Amino acid sequence: KLLATESQVAEMRLHYEGGNYGYGHAKQALFEVIRDTMSEQRRIFNYFMENTVELIRKLEEGEEKARAIGLPVLQKVRNAIGF
Repeated sequence: KLLATESQVAEMRLHYEGGNYGYGHAKQALFEVIRDTMSEQRRIFNYFMENTVELIRKLEEGEEKARAIGLPVLQKVRNAIGF
């Protein structure tokens, strides 16, 4: 239910209620839903794994964003505890 559409859930329910549908069938159906749902994320992952220069650039961008948010917070904490 977390990943599948309502029609996919209904289809699986019909298969279970109809009989001759077991754990192996359900596991395969779940695999297919996960594969289809996450296909764009997998494509992006594979792109960055094949283009490490781009990966490093993206990580550095994230580091800059995190630093811009984190440093002021850390400074407030340090001030609050007397450092």
